[in-house]
Amino acid sequence: MAEQTLRQFLQSAPIGSAFGGDDGDVDFLDTLPRFYSPSAVISRQGDTNSRIFIVASGWASIARHLPNGNRQIIDTPLKGDVLGMPSSDGGSINSLVAVSEVSVFEVPGLPFAKALDHHPALGALFASMIARQHSIAAERLTSVCRRSALERTAHFLLELGERLSAGGTSTQLGYDCPLTQHDLADVLGLTQIHVNRTLRELREREMVSFRSGSVEFINRQKMTRLAGFDKGYLQYNLLNAPKKSGIQKLPHTSTRQTIL
Repeated sequence: MAEQTLRQFLQSAPIGSAFGGDDGDVDFLDTLPRFYSPSAVISRQGDTNSRIFIVASGWASIARHLPNGNRQIIDTPLKGDVLGMPSSDGGSINSLVAVSEVSVFEVPGLPFAKALDHHPALGALFASMIARQHSIAAERLTSVCRRSALERTAHFLLELGERLSAGGTSTQLGYDCPLTQHDLADVLGLTQIHVNRTLRELREREMVSFRSGSVEFINRQKMTRLAGFDKGYLQYNLLNAPKKSGIQKLPHTSTRQTIL
């Protein structure tokens, strides 16, 4: 299958926007993704960087490394996720690393900003995508601060299932997951031993099994009740685009329809 340009990618699931009209001068829409091997560093904490990243395929992690050697994984970006890694005076505050083989569209910050200035609907599209990322971050913070270990683990595994489903790489029964228990511990703010015990308890309660890189839902409905999971925050709420910009929402392709 031929590689998609960024324009073609944004037209397809899970995002589903239509392009046309006067966006032909936006050169970065015709770029192709760059491929990274597992464990490759895409953007390093502390480095100067002004690129915008859009994940085309695979799994990545965005993490903050602390002086004492600890790591907090902020998120595990998947297909359709947009990430801004702007540098402050001290450099980027997080690192972006490939977990599996991952392909990423990389857009220079200055052309990106200029395109948003001249194409309001393009700005509306990316604003909607970034707002979704903020919702995911807010939900993660809520989990770490207020949910029990059992609830936050169940919530995270359900969230991954919904996000992968939107991109066509998950089913109601489960999905492949390259994250290790160490990774899960750094996402959930738990120790690795606590994660192991929590996964065992979820399995013994006949809700989910996570073994050998595979998540299998045993009783998804029961697990959803335990976690208090509501997938609404994962929807791409695309704004209606001004006609002159040529970017419009396509019917029947929103996350509301594609997420199971």
